[in-house]
Amino acid sequence: MNRIRITEKHHADIYSHLFPGDGMEAVGIALCGKHFYKGNQTLLVQDFYPVPYDVCERTEDYIRWSTDFINPLLEKAQKENLSLLKIHCHPSGYDSFSDLDNESDYALFVSIHSWLQSNYPHSSCVMLPDGKLFGRFFHENMEEEIVHQFSIIGSDIKSWHYSDNELSIKSEAFKRNEQAFGKKTVKLLSKMKIAVVGCSGTGSPTIEQLTRLGVSTLVLVDNDYLDTVNLNRILGSNYTQALSKISKVDLLEAHVREIGLDTEVESFRSNLVNEDVIKAVADCDVIFGCVDSAEGRHIMDLLSAYYIIPLIDIGVKFDADGQGGINGLFGSVHYVKPFGSSLMSRGQYNLEQIASEEIKRRPKEEFARNQYLVEAGESSPAVISINMQMSSIAVNELLARIHPYRTLSNAEIDVIRSNFSEAITFSDALPEPCPYLSKKVGKGSVHPLLNRLEFSVNEQVV
Repeated sequence: MNRIRITEKHHADIYSHLFPGDGMEAVGIALCGKHFYKGNQTLLVQDFYPVPYDVCERTEDYIRWSTDFINPLLEKAQKENLSLLKIHCHPSGYDSFSDLDNESDYALFVSIHSWLQSNYPHSSCVMLPDGKLFGRFFHENMEEEIVHQFSIIGSDIKSWHYSDNELSIKSEAFKRNEQAFGKKTVKLLSKMKIAVVGCSGTGSPTIEQLTRLGVSTLVLVDNDYLDTVNLNRILGSNYTQALSKISKVDLLEAHVREIGLDTEVESFRSNLVNEDVIKAVADCDVIFGCVDSAEGRHIMDLLSAYYIIPLIDIGVKFDADGQGGINGLFGSVHYVKPFGSSLMSRGQYNLEQIASEEIKRRPKEEFARNQYLVEAGESSPAVISINMQMSSIAVNELLARIHPYRTLSNAEIDVIRSNFSEAITFSDALPEPCPYLSKKVGKGSVHPLLNRLEFSVNEQVV
């Protein structure tokens, strides 16, 4: 599958330049990070450079411009190992490449590949008046491939798919989902690949719900094994399995397959400090964070920024004495988007906590099994009803982002907080962008991955 991901901010910038209101074609160039995984090729818009109107010959149905404009961009692309994306508009709404488009694209991309001598694709796209895009990749040999999916990631999650694959509804399993949210949203869910990091108290019901919503593929990440103390909250588990010490990801993968709704599963018995896991999660459309680790949350923050992926983080906190006395019971669901505030800038973790966890993890790798990326700690209070409620809020957050149905716009909601002690739930908008992670948006698979030294050994980036 060939994909292009664009932030809401860059999509708005591109639209503003391509449709200034004069009804004539316009053009711009984007520099893109990249991610390639198991045949999927993804370009990630990092920066957009509008070609000035005064250096173009513009009409309603064609545009000519001096390619001298892109010379400095080619130098930057060569230095930083980036792909080029040419974007122009069709004000008429014509939804195909014209003969003139074909001619000009061929000449342009032959030159780009000759200059960069790259073995990775570059792309040409067209934006229509409604903001939708279609496009193609040009490979080194000038072979063309369609862009199958465009994703616009911001307060809303928008995706446009260009494929012949129709929704396969097994029996009538998703008919009632369709009655609620319509065929379009059900089809979108059927094409989504979603990562769930942490497969215990909140991860387990999240996996259950996503499966029964008809999600195409789940990537499950957890390095822990089932124990009897987990039976109070992990769906699909039983006492015999706990005694056998089956891994949580193997247990839940089998459970998803037993449900029989054709959701595929890719599971990793590992923590996030693993290059194979990073590459798999980076290939996903959405990340659900179901862990209580500063380092885990930080890596998910990085994944969201580098690869332009929305992140939905679930947290539950008991203020209890361990003997039945409860002073407070709280839950939160954070929605993180590129160019927005991050879990770090919201104070969900700090660098000191990360450093402390790294010190514990590094001397002895097996120590990570019990101390790293394990949800809330096995000794912490955990109650299935509370976990499931917060998991449901998180899954409903996904539904609201792909099918806006709330009175408030999604731009007004960044976090939903529940105070179970006072039986109240409220939402906040946290608009200030994260000053650190905003600089990482769209970088893709750099070397080392996520600019972390852990991934500098034996790691190859195309």
